[in-house]
Amino acid sequence: MPTYQDPFSRCKLCGQDGSTPTYRLDKGAIYRCPHCDFHFLNQLDGSAGEESTNLSSAGRRYIASRIDEGKHLHPLRLQLVEQHCSLAGAMTLDIGAGLGQFILLLQQQGASALGIEPSALRRAYARETNDLELSPHLAEDAYWQSSYSRSFDLITLWDVIEHVDDPHSTLAAAVALLKPGGLLCLDTPDREVFSYRLSQVVNRLSSGTLPLFLSQFYSTIRYGHKQIFTHRQITTLLQDCGLVPAPIHLDGQAKRAFSRKIVLAARKPPLPTP
Repeated sequence: MPTYQDPFSRCKLCGQDGSTPTYRLDKGAIYRCPHCDFHFLNQLDGSAGEESTNLSSAGRRYIASRIDEGKHLHPLRLQLVEQHCSLAGAMTLDIGAGLGQFILLLQQQGASALGIEPSALRRAYARETNDLELSPHLAEDAYWQSSYSRSFDLITLWDVIEHVDDPHSTLAAAVALLKPGGLLCLDTPDREVFSYRLSQVVNRLSSGTLPLFLSQFYSTIRYGHKQIFTHRQITTLLQDCGLVPAPIHLDGQAKRAFSRKIVLAARKPPLPTP
């Protein structure tokens, strides 16, 4: 009789076996890798399937109710990019573009900006509101890999890497699309904030009955948060994908705005001089 193999026992970060459900949520469980201490949810989106591209009145109201979430961060993200990259004439790709708000900022700086957004609802809203055509194809898809290899000066992933099924595959695909010497910037929730660490302690002391704030960090809904990184883990992942971390400077306003996030910039090494 075949033995059951837990599909989530293999760590999504280091690839080793032995991850176990450690923190229970109302829906789903957070797995912990004993080798690299990565935390990830037992939930995958899989293929996009058939999604309606019609923007219903209910869908429009939903987006309108959330349109300002994170909007204040986009100018600060632009400042971060401009520390390392001249945008005039640059080829850029925003992965997880949402409604296309950051793409509009890039275009205002003279960049040629493309975007990826898997949510049909957000693509439809971006088309109707901002006259933007965002791509449903993921960075790993042949659509990008066959036609845009080494094409982009800048790739951004704002609040994205925590949502994807396979963070290593997503970042590796993004690196393949970067020009040599190109820049990648991202931000993502920080697992080392006090509320997360406190939730771990409370969960352990309650024998797993009280997740406290963990349900605010993870979500089993489609495109929800599937993994939360420490600074060391996401930095190591960038390096494993062939990127070299670049120093960033956050002023007082940016420090406050990103106080619960990890913010990183990294470059693809340039081609060796002949």
